[in-house]
Amino acid sequence: MVGSRASTRITLLLAFLILIALPTFAQQTGSVSGRVTGVDGGALPGVTVEARSPSLPQPRVTVSDETGGYRLPALQPGVYSITFSLAGLDTVTRNAQVLLGQNATVNVALGMALSESITVTAESTLVDPTSTEISSAVGEQQIEDLPVAQEYRDLVKLAPSVQYTEEIVRGPAAGGSGQDNVYQFDGVNVTLPLFGTLSAEPSTHDIQQVEVIKGGSKAVEFNRAAGFTIDSVSKSGTNEFTGQVGFQLESEAMRGDITSATLQQYEQDRVWANLNLGGPILRDRLFFYGSYYRPTVERTNRRNVYGELPNYDSERNEYFGKLTLTPTSNILLNGSYRASDRRVDRASIEQTNAPTTSVDEEATQDIGILEASWVINSRSFATAKFTDYTNETGSIPTFLLGVVPTTTPGTRIDVNNLDQYGALIVPVPVSGATAYNEFIAPILQRYGYTNAQGVRTGGGQAGVSSQINAQDFFRQSAQLGYDISLGGGIMHDLHVGYLWQEDAEDLRRSSNGWGVLRVPRGVNFQGQPVAYQAEFTRPIGGGVGGNNIHSEYVSHNFEINDTIRWNNFTFNVGVMASDDTLYGQGLREDSSTVSGFVSAPGNKYEMYNIPFEKTIQPRLGTTWSYNGQDNLYASYAKYVPAASSLPRAASWDRSILGLTTRVHFDATGAIIGSEQVASSSGKLFVQDLDPRYTDEFMIGTAQQITPSWSGRAYTRYRYSSNFWEDTNNNAREQWAPEGYPRDLYIPNLDAQRAQIGSGSTYVIAELDGAFTKYYEATLESDYRVGRAFVRGSYTWSHYYGNFDQDNTAIDNDMATFIGSSNIGDGPGRQIWDNKYGDLRGDRRHLLKVYGTYNLPWNAVIGAFGIYQSGQPWEAWNYEIYRTLPGFGTSTSDTARYAEPAGSRRSPAHYQVDMTYTQNVGIFRGYNLQFQLDAFNMLDNQTGYDFQPSVHSAQFGEARQFFDPRRFQLAVRFEF
Repeated sequence: MVGSRASTRITLLLAFLILIALPTFAQQTGSVSGRVTGVDGGALPGVTVEARSPSLPQPRVTVSDETGGYRLPALQPGVYSITFSLAGLDTVTRNAQVLLGQNATVNVALGMALSESITVTAESTLVDPTSTEISSAVGEQQIEDLPVAQEYRDLVKLAPSVQYTEEIVRGPAAGGSGQDNVYQFDGVNVTLPLFGTLSAEPSTHDIQQVEVIKGGSKAVEFNRAAGFTIDSVSKSGTNEFTGQVGFQLESEAMRGDITSATLQQYEQDRVWANLNLGGPILRDRLFFYGSYYRPTVERTNRRNVYGELPNYDSERNEYFGKLTLTPTSNILLNGSYRASDRRVDRASIEQTNAPTTSVDEEATQDIGILEASWVINSRSFATAKFTDYTNETGSIPTFLLGVVPTTTPGTRIDVNNLDQYGALIVPVPVSGATAYNEFIAPILQRYGYTNAQGVRTGGGQAGVSSQINAQDFFRQSAQLGYDISLGGGIMHDLHVGYLWQEDAEDLRRSSNGWGVLRVPRGVNFQGQPVAYQAEFTRPIGGGVGGNNIHSEYVSHNFEINDTIRWNNFTFNVGVMASDDTLYGQGLREDSSTVSGFVSAPGNKYEMYNIPFEKTIQPRLGTTWSYNGQDNLYASYAKYVPAASSLPRAASWDRSILGLTTRVHFDATGAIIGSEQVASSSGKLFVQDLDPRYTDEFMIGTAQQITPSWSGRAYTRYRYSSNFWEDTNNNAREQWAPEGYPRDLYIPNLDAQRAQIGSGSTYVIAELDGAFTKYYEATLESDYRVGRAFVRGSYTWSHYYGNFDQDNTAIDNDMATFIGSSNIGDGPGRQIWDNKYGDLRGDRRHLLKVYGTYNLPWNAVIGAFGIYQSGQPWEAWNYEIYRTLPGFGTSTSDTARYAEPAGSRRSPAHYQVDMTYTQNVGIFRGYNLQFQLDAFNMLDNQTGYDFQPSVHSAQFGEARQFFDPRRFQLAVRFEF
């Protein structure tokens, strides 16, 4: 890990030197544009337009064209002073706030000297007269004054019309699953490579602005998200030295009692310390900004259903540095590096896990960025960006076992000490199964937990954590863009761009002892009854974690977009296309074989390619600004999300190097035999697959009601199909109902596997008829005047279909992905098995309101409120599928719906958060700040994530609850 970080730093340094030497190259920027006219309304060409801001080392200057139009692209986000001057006419200055990824429109009328005409610039606007994109941005001051917690994921709560969630792995739903979103920090894609979840954890204290794009996207910035895209820009230095030292805490006394949850309780103390400093290295040329951040968490007096638990400790150290350089007024360079190291002791003890199942975790995260923009002339500019993201993680059981698993028949384990062999899944009694219940009674008595009725209960986990895990993730990208404006009466703003991105994972994994132990019911192996089972991942190579399995996903993306402006109409015509190549490990190409491959452990091979012609994504839109300010708009966009998880899910070395083995034991603990678990093996692809896509249609209007009050209303429809998953090759042949194909996905799969020598009977296929639909109607409003800022949104939506990526496992707040979920896995889990209905991310009603008010005594009060419908769920029961061919003797309810999807719904949730900030001026330029945050002031601990398994003692009970009322106190010294 040390070597890879050093290599990254060297790469970034060399790239930075190259950019400085050749400054001709998308940045985290916004723009200002508009039209300059005379008092008679006629166009004024030749007007000098100058933009100044503390965020920009040198001012940016341009000249209005023959139509009076001007454009100031690639501006650092911030507050700008825009000055318009022409000899013989008034010099007029207007203020504009440049937001990340957005354009601020500033129109002025110039009169004769000493007779300035007054042009009112809107203080608040959701109106962009030239764009159909549904985007919103929040600036640094709002982030500081609103009740927002410390982590990057906490910013999502400010996104209008996006579900509020306190889950920490999967993202919120917004027209797609929680895994359909793209998360960017400073323009770097920090979505977990090859998983698609939000696992990055940079803090909010360095963020200057945050932007969310929900829909209506142009073919600009390579947006392939089937949900939403969130991005941020970090703070920069200025010409003045400024800094802050801060300390924030949330003690156990500041947190309300957990009144809803009875399964797990603890006392928690959280502390956040941070400091930052920024200023000039060369005034008006080179700025710097740096920060240090240290959050710690300690949980004591922990208890769950098994009783007392060991203390939990988490600490993280994060460092950030950034340079902003303008060698000339038309060139802007940014370079930054963020490094984070986190360690957690005694983590991952779930609600029904014994205290010995804890793990210790380590993670390092590095984010490097180099970006440049060159305003070539008043009509063209070029941009370039290079990013490097590394997330190296590892976990090891707190208690390591010395036992070594084997598959030798006759070998015995001590059935009286099952917890000394691995992670024991404590069995659950089955109604009517007298013999089985009598057999497991001693196991329940020893390893079960005592429920509220004083009865020993199964379903928990005893023993130790089952897995030793090391997963290192990498993502590099390089991006180039060029924009040029052409024409006069009809203007064409042309954009072309190219993005190369490579995602990779190095996986090293083995089991602790025998891995996972179960006590199955009614299972036979080779004619003998099975009393116990163990599943372990073979220790590979001899080291902790074993040999490395490397997976890659390489994507080339091109986009071209033309924004055509004619009178009050704007037409957008664009297209994006991608070429995605998946690389696995363990095979080698050989055209002489049936499959085209032969076995080659450790060898990198091209697993599958999705060519440009299959990923064409048109972006079409039109905007009519009928009065020059308000507008009507309509758009169509196609998105082809990246199937980036499949290289790790289907890699052949998962058969050869990371083989999961299932061992069967008789009632005395003697091994009867063993078998390979098919779902862990390498998988072949059905040929000529069409990639998943999402079609989006939208119509809407945006209105500047007053200079301080704007709003927009729109309705959207999204349809997604061509979902890929791993599934049984014979799934359609054995279980498909009338109307579905009844053939094998790969007719000669057995012959291909036999020739290679291994591999799964599962394949990667497009599931027939899998789809989701999303209908949305939204009202948004923004009000800014004087001391007040308020933003609100109401959304009615319906998200339904038969493919629910968010609802595939007992614990759904986890990194399941294409090729790893239970969708399509065996009988009872196919998309025709009660899967049609409301999906887990459906929230029929969603209301968000937040805002700030500056009080006269140098204080600010901020508030956030939300109301949203509950979470759909349904009962799961394996028994209704037991008669299906090949079902066997499984007793797993997981993802086997007993009723249509979403037949039930958890209670609606509402919440109010507030913050109060008091500034105390000490002396000139120095300030002491006190801040009190109050989250969930009404202490509404709504339950969600209901237990769907009908065979669980907790069936129908909420397993998660929104956090109780809690307060945080911060003290900061600013200068």
